[in-house]
Amino acid sequence: MRSSRPLGWLTLAAAAWLLPPLPAVGAATAAAPELDPPVISLRDVPTLSDVLARIDDRRVVFVGETHTRYDHHLVQLEVLKTLHRRHGDVAVGVEWFQYPFQQHLDDYLAGRITEAQMLERTGYFDRWRFDYRLYRPIVEYAKANAIPLVALNAPAELTKAIGKVGMAGLSEEQRRLLPSQYDRSDRVYEERLRGFFDSHPGGSRSFENFLNVMLTWDETMAERAADYLRTHPQRRMVIMAGSGHVAYGSGIPRRLERRIDISTAVLLVDWDRLDDPGAGDYVVMSDPRELPPAGLLGAFLKADDEGVRVAQLSGDSALREAGVGENDLLLSVDDQAVDSFAAVKLALLDRAPGETVTVRYRHRNWLGKDVERSAEVTLGGAVESSHP
Repeated sequence: MRSSRPLGWLTLAAAAWLLPPLPAVGAATAAAPELDPPVISLRDVPTLSDVLARIDDRRVVFVGETHTRYDHHLVQLEVLKTLHRRHGDVAVGVEWFQYPFQQHLDDYLAGRITEAQMLERTGYFDRWRFDYRLYRPIVEYAKANAIPLVALNAPAELTKAIGKVGMAGLSEEQRRLLPSQYDRSDRVYEERLRGFFDSHPGGSRSFENFLNVMLTWDETMAERAADYLRTHPQRRMVIMAGSGHVAYGSGIPRRLERRIDISTAVLLVDWDRLDDPGAGDYVVMSDPRELPPAGLLGAFLKADDEGVRVAQLSGDSALREAGVGENDLLLSVDDQAVDSFAAVKLALLDRAPGETVTVRYRHRNWLGKDVERSAEVTLGGAVESSHP
């Protein structure tokens, strides 16, 4: 089960703000409450590798993330690399993919399908939507080292249905997708969720439905991880999910431990409550890092039976400037075939604003005849500043 070890800190730029302020000269202090805040020894701050050595006996390590923080994912990757080097037999459980699409992850890791096919078939850009560049280094490391990627998340169709009609309104087919058990006894977890719910008012939303969506996410991810660990008893696992799913142990961790007797540790990255030892076992203080700006075509795309079409052009569209029009069918980018939305995204993944790519496309002229054309497209988007 999860360690009772108090919250630790890995790096810290400054600790002065953790100390109580000095009272103003002449201020009354007799009634001031006693304070005993945490103090960090700057001479003895462990590093990430130090902490991973301390928790080397844990079978599961949770690494919480803020989905949009690139540095959080780099920390996750470093944890994976370290455990892989030390133990070899390790798997990665991820929130970013939904479990009905596990076969497509397996096919990609085994080299049976391409990266674009994997992303298209798992519905990554519709179901997760966060910039794939944030997660790609982890996926690539897993593929290069034959490390299993385990899709943990519940299907979006299920959680959307629960949010809309509640548990009682689910069809029999939808009920078959539910996790086998729910634990509703954690009132502190429920109150945290209620606070979040109340801070985002709007519409005729139901807290009961919201709570059941969150429980379904957490119980599903715990069940998927437990099933995998049972069938692979010698394998360790790194579980990467949003910090809200792992902090305080009340999301995935304790629900996993309820299903299988294992040792775990929780690492949170840049958690903002350093004075709360119940949040996790360690907090990693990472330096923010940003992805470079992405080059943009300036278009909304839509897929049909023939491939990917330009559905709509933005006002400053790079495609429009190059002569590509709405309803034109994209064929290739720099000789890389783009027969799916995922293929277009991958073709542009490492391209920056201002770079020029060659786009081949099919246009239907006023006579109703399809003609193939080629255009040099200078990508739009925010250009990265050259100044520090």
